[in-house]
Amino acid sequence: MNKNKNPVKYSSQMLRRKAEELVARTPKNPEVLTSIETDHLVHELQVHQIELEMQNEQLHLTQVGLEHERMRYVDLYNLAPVGYCTLNMQGKILQANLTAANLFGTTQHDLVNQSITHFILQEDQDIYYLCQKQSDDVNASRSCELRMIGKNDKPFWAHLETKDGHNPDNINEYHLIINDITKYTMVQEKLKLNEQVMLAQAQKAGMGELISMIAHQWRQPLNNLALINQDTYIKLGLGKLDDKSIYDSHERIDQILQFMSKTIDDFRNFFSPDQPKELTTIEEVINATLKIIGQCYVTTNIAINVHNNSKTVVLIHKNSLVQVFLNILGNAKHALESANVKPAIITVIIDETPTSIITTIRDNGGGIPEAIIEKLADPYFTTKGLMGTGLGLYISQTIIEKYFSGTLTWFNKHQGACFVITLDKSRV
Repeated sequence: MNKNKNPVKYSSQMLRRKAEELVARTPKNPEVLTSIETDHLVHELQVHQIELEMQNEQLHLTQVGLEHERMRYVDLYNLAPVGYCTLNMQGKILQANLTAANLFGTTQHDLVNQSITHFILQEDQDIYYLCQKQSDDVNASRSCELRMIGKNDKPFWAHLETKDGHNPDNINEYHLIINDITKYTMVQEKLKLNEQVMLAQAQKAGMGELISMIAHQWRQPLNNLALINQDTYIKLGLGKLDDKSIYDSHERIDQILQFMSKTIDDFRNFFSPDQPKELTTIEEVINATLKIIGQCYVTTNIAINVHNNSKTVVLIHKNSLVQVFLNILGNAKHALESANVKPAIITVIIDETPTSIITTIRDNGGGIPEAIIEKLADPYFTTKGLMGTGLGLYISQTIIEKYFSGTLTWFNKHQGACFVITLDKSRV
């Protein structure tokens, strides 16, 4: 047999038809065959024998190739970095790869006919059922994150992705991908904890400055109380302290004490954790911020002009946004004092579009040096020397992006720094 000859491909029907043709051409009585006819018949039979052998060899090579591909697929399937399971529509495992078996601390054989919910933590099974009902589109994949039960009954965090499909018999089933994200989840939790710690650090770091602001807020009221006290003492010495004078002094003292008490309440509310969300406007948040620091800016001759073009009411954690405004206004104050600008002006403009509320805070302090403008939000980067923590703007950006789903950007404009806070109306 010639091994180098390309095999002629015949289907079983073609071979059958060819054989029938040969039989039809063969005389009924072999005794009357001529030598030429006999030689021709033998030649035909030999050719077809060779063709059948070549067909058989081709089938064998195809089978070897298919087996090689099957083994290659099995290796890829079993050694994949994620778990793969095929489940019936009742959630029972029909097939699983080696990675899935290792995740659950069992064998592939023992996984078959097990319900997938057997490996999902009881408290998280509702997450899985809701995930399965996410979409009616059979071509759409569904995903969720939950805790599963692994080796030695130890829970691990998993990202699941499922998609409907069919087996070769056209029976409905679905395919499940299991990705162990425990390390990723731990990193996320650590980052979240670090953010909370840095937020607390930033708030505590600003406490000294805020206490200084309380002193500014109280200085004038205390001076007024001292004047009332001196006036009362002089009138008493002159014999002019009548009932009306006492009543007037009482009213003035009462007003001053109420103002001072309100100042303490403003600061206490700012430092109180876990404040609930409340309905408010951005203008009201600005006003609340100025109640805390306004007098300090008056004392240093820095004007704060507020222009409000928005009336939209939002449901937000008010104190978190107050902290952002405190940081940005505090930076503006530092820049104006460092540049010794006269007159020193901070302008706050609140605008809105159909989809956003935009708050712009700008000063005339000369702007941010181009060499550091990209570094301002880096944690612990500060331009205030030993007086700064380098957390203010970093925390402000974190609050706006993660708690308000907004953006905080900055640039130089009109010889000053410009900070823009954009909040999406649909997400606050």
